[in-house]
Amino acid sequence: MAESEFIRRTGGEDWVPYWAAARAHELRFQRCLDCGAWRHPPGPLCPQCRSSRSEWAKASGRARLLSWVVVHPPVLPAWKDRVPYPVVLVACDEGVRTIGGILGIGAEALRMDMPLVVDFAPSPDGDLVPHWRPA
Repeated sequence: MAESEFIRRTGGEDWVPYWAAARAHELRFQRCLDCGAWRHPPGPLCPQCRSSRSEWAKASGRARLLSWVVVHPPVLPAWKDRVPYPVVLVACDEGVRTIGGILGIGAEALRMDMPLVVDFAPSPDGDLVPHWRPA
């Protein structure tokens, strides 16, 4: 398959530590050094206190399922053999929300508020991407 058939991870410089952590099988989010608020997606300022001081802290890897959608028609030709597949929205224990794939369970078994844990799966380009699985 041609590289252009897949969606590539993006995000610019703010995301570099996030993807480096994923390659090490770790889920990390930015945390404000002044007020302690976690944030995702990453950015230069804390949305709570506007501080520019932050760190990349290791997250617990635990979350709860908030919502999901099942993709039926393939978005790109390279995904035609993967449909249907669920994409989930989760609330991490740290208070941030993120989206991802789900592993080890079909869409028919998903339940609101079900506990999940982070896992990592390779993307088509070989990078590791955070996904979720039942706890």
